[in-house]
Amino acid sequence: MKNAPLALCLACLVSARVSAELKYTLRTEVVKAEATATPPPNPMVAMMGDAMTRQLLPEGSATMTYVLGDRGTRVELANAAMGQPAGTVTLVQPDGTVTMLNPTEKTYWKAGLQGPAAAMQAAGLTPQVSVTRTSESETIAGVPCEKSTFTMKMDLPIPEAARASLGPDFPASIDFTGDTCATTTEFQKYAEIASKNQVTGMLAAMGLDKLTSGGIVLRQTIRLGAVELRSVVTEIVEQDVPATAFEIPAGYKEIQPPAAPR
Repeated sequence: MKNAPLALCLACLVSARVSAELKYTLRTEVVKAEATATPPPNPMVAMMGDAMTRQLLPEGSATMTYVLGDRGTRVELANAAMGQPAGTVTLVQPDGTVTMLNPTEKTYWKAGLQGPAAAMQAAGLTPQVSVTRTSESETIAGVPCEKSTFTMKMDLPIPEAARASLGPDFPASIDFTGDTCATTTEFQKYAEIASKNQVTGMLAAMGLDKLTSGGIVLRQTIRLGAVELRSVVTEIVEQDVPATAFEIPAGYKEIQPPAAPR
């Protein structure tokens, strides 16, 4: 009985570690691609790349905070990004339900995690990804990671009748290149949790799951035309997060998704 308090404390510590979440901050920015010996990009591809990155990062850069655990995934936007205003919080439940929170207006709306992937596939936009692991390693935010390079090709679903009117220089596909650095030893259990939470299921549906290399990506560069989309984790830590972090706050009103007909 004298050891009961000690045993209880040890049990609590073990339970806290098991239920801990992975929290990390991701910094993403758009920069001009470094000059290479390859031929200059097709002007149309350059325009598409510029338009795409402006839509993803209207301010040119963004900071996102991720929390990942058994109870789901939480993403907070410090800047406007991915078509959402600054301050937006995305909650992904283990069953695949996505809830978007707008703290400014105290509103939320729900959608299925497969929505973006299904929309891309319906539009005929299915990336073809090839990943090559290298023997190079880096240390990002104090965590070792293994570097991989990749190529990604996405055919443009343009009908032949319409293509004839676009001119011979109009691209038939968009080609991306880049590299990633993912953990191969630390935080692997969170990669498995992400899979259970169906986060990687959405990536797989779009052919992008190969970029994760089965781990947590700490750095990634995607090159398209004359621009690069660079992302790097600046801080990563395991810690206990309140259950309320994965819940809709009291007083929030449900609304229709912005793209839904009203």
